[in-house]
Amino acid sequence: MSKKIYRTAIIGLGAVGKRMLTNLFSHPRFEPVAGYDLSSDSLDNFDLPDGSFKFVDDIKDLYETGGIDLLYISTPPKFHAEAVYKGLKNKWNIFCEKPLGISLSESTQLVRTIEQYEVFQGVNFVFSGAPSMHAAKKQLAAGVIGDLKGAEFIMKFANWPRPWQAHAAWLGEREQGGMLREVGSHYAYLSQEIFGKLKLIPSQIIEFPQKGLAETLFMGRWESSYGSITLNARVGGHRQDMVRYRILGSEGCLVFDNWYQLYLEKPDGWTPLLDNESSQPIRAYMGQLDQLALQLDDGHKRLASFSDALEVQELIESALR
Repeated sequence: MSKKIYRTAIIGLGAVGKRMLTNLFSHPRFEPVAGYDLSSDSLDNFDLPDGSFKFVDDIKDLYETGGIDLLYISTPPKFHAEAVYKGLKNKWNIFCEKPLGISLSESTQLVRTIEQYEVFQGVNFVFSGAPSMHAAKKQLAAGVIGDLKGAEFIMKFANWPRPWQAHAAWLGEREQGGMLREVGSHYAYLSQEIFGKLKLIPSQIIEFPQKGLAETLFMGRWESSYGSITLNARVGGHRQDMVRYRILGSEGCLVFDNWYQLYLEKPDGWTPLLDNESSQPIRAYMGQLDQLALQLDDGHKRLASFSDALEVQELIESALR
């Protein structure tokens, strides 16, 4: 019996949206059929395969496209709510980038609204399909590092926004952007998957370079029932970017390095736990789409819901106050 192919519309075709579009074209369970972006030239250098995909100049045409199963939303956050409500009006399944909305109140209303509809609701946290997270959970269940003692999260960027996102000025603005929202939220999701519900300990240090711009320094900690998760984030310096997350145990550590590489750390060194192929970003992206297709098939929760995303946003916004 052949499996359903999900016809997908996309709103927002910046760097992240185009990456998702590429992956959707490569996945056998999805068929991208329509896309919209405020910039009419957003796909000028994009190699579209032959087929039925259409870039529409008017967003109304996208919402009038027939036979859509899934709406993927990859706009700046201040446009998420409108897109979600329009998609729900059409009774489309919704897969959205984080954060849900421009504020906690807007995101709370989105959660309340979407739960009234019998549609799939999901939010794009990249670790949901990453071999690194699933392998880490297996290691923890096997007791490889002993008792959980907390975690350390470090991110350092030479520039913000990062060069590959430099065109997206909103990422450098305090209203919608910043490294905590853009990168830290993925690790907040990972932390809650590993440690359960978290809360911010109100003793953080945060610096904003000037009014209206996103943070360039953050030091703080989240508290869990297994101990503290310390955060150390900074922008600046002539150096390579680094993102590292270390789960601390009584008999060793698990280290997520550069997002998708996973190591067992002992006093005598690091041991890789994934082969090179499993450590590649594409494995996480396609793994996430595998989970998305399965959840659309049977309704069993595999990806982060809107409610999960709201919990992450509450953690991040509490740090930015």
